[in-house]
Amino acid sequence: MSYTVEITIAEPASSDEEVETRMYQLPDPYETVASAREAAAAHIAGLDLEPAVVIYSVFDREGFTVASSVDELAEAG
Repeated sequence: MSYTVEITIAEPASSDEEVETRMYQLPDPYETVASAREAAAAHIAGLDLEPAVVIYSVFDREGFTVASSVDELAEAG
Protein backbone atom coordinates (compact mmCIF):
# COMPACT_ATOMS: atom_id res chain seq x y z
CA MET A 1 0.00 0.00 0.00
CA SER A 2 1.12 3.54 -0.65
CA TYR A 3 1.05 6.34 1.94
CA THR A 4 1.38 10.10 1.59
CA VAL A 5 2.47 12.70 4.11
CA GLU A 6 0.83 16.08 4.57
CA ILE A 7 2.61 18.83 6.50
CA THR A 8 0.67 21.63 8.20
CA ILE A 9 2.49 24.69 9.49
CA ALA A 10 0.68 27.13 11.76
CA GLU A 11 2.84 30.22 12.04
CA PRO A 12 2.36 32.04 15.33
CA ALA A 13 1.01 35.51 14.82
CA SER A 14 1.13 38.67 16.83
CA SER A 15 -1.88 39.39 19.00
CA ASP A 16 -3.37 41.60 16.26
CA GLU A 17 -3.13 39.07 13.42
CA GLU A 18 -4.68 35.74 12.56
CA VAL A 19 -2.61 32.56 12.53
CA GLU A 20 -1.30 31.82 9.04
CA THR A 21 -1.59 28.15 8.08
CA ARG A 22 0.23 26.48 5.21
CA MET A 23 -0.36 22.92 4.08
CA TYR A 24 1.54 20.82 1.54
CA GLN A 25 2.31 17.21 0.74
CA LEU A 26 5.73 15.64 0.56
CA PRO A 27 6.29 14.59 -3.05
CA ASP A 28 7.16 10.93 -2.52
CA PRO A 29 4.83 8.03 -1.72
CA TYR A 30 5.93 5.70 1.09
CA GLU A 31 5.50 1.94 1.31
CA THR A 32 4.88 1.74 5.07
CA VAL A 33 3.42 3.97 7.76
CA ALA A 34 6.75 3.80 9.59
CA SER A 35 8.70 5.08 6.58
CA ALA A 36 6.15 7.87 6.08
CA ARG A 37 6.48 8.90 9.74
CA GLU A 38 10.28 8.86 9.48
CA ALA A 39 10.17 11.02 6.34
CA ALA A 40 7.83 13.47 8.08
CA ALA A 41 10.09 13.69 11.14
CA ALA A 42 13.17 14.23 8.96
CA HIS A 43 11.40 16.90 6.94
CA ILE A 44 10.20 18.72 10.05
CA ALA A 45 13.69 18.58 11.58
CA GLY A 46 15.02 20.32 8.47
CA LEU A 47 12.61 23.24 8.78
CA ASP A 48 13.75 26.36 10.57
CA LEU A 49 10.65 26.35 12.79
CA GLU A 50 9.63 25.37 16.27
CA PRO A 51 8.42 21.74 16.06
CA ALA A 52 5.31 22.71 18.03
CA VAL A 53 3.94 24.68 15.05
CA VAL A 54 4.33 21.78 12.59
CA ILE A 55 1.90 18.87 12.34
CA TYR A 56 2.15 15.91 10.01
CA SER A 57 -0.53 13.49 8.89
CA VAL A 58 -0.07 10.19 7.06
CA PHE A 59 -2.82 9.18 4.65
CA ASP A 60 -3.48 5.86 2.96
CA ARG A 61 -4.29 5.73 -0.75
CA GLU A 62 -8.01 6.11 -0.01
CA GLY A 63 -7.40 9.37 1.88
CA PHE A 64 -7.89 8.08 5.43
CA THR A 65 -5.59 9.38 8.16
CA VAL A 66 -3.58 6.45 9.53
CA ALA A 67 -1.07 8.39 11.66
CA SER A 68 -0.59 11.93 12.89
CA SER A 69 1.74 13.86 15.15
CA VAL A 70 -1.42 15.09 16.94
CA ASP A 71 -2.14 11.46 17.96
CA GLU A 72 1.41 11.08 19.27
CA LEU A 73 1.11 14.25 21.37
CA ALA A 74 -2.19 13.04 22.85
CA GLU A 75 -0.68 9.67 23.76
CA ALA A 76 2.37 11.29 25.37
CA GLY A 77 0.49 13.83 27.41
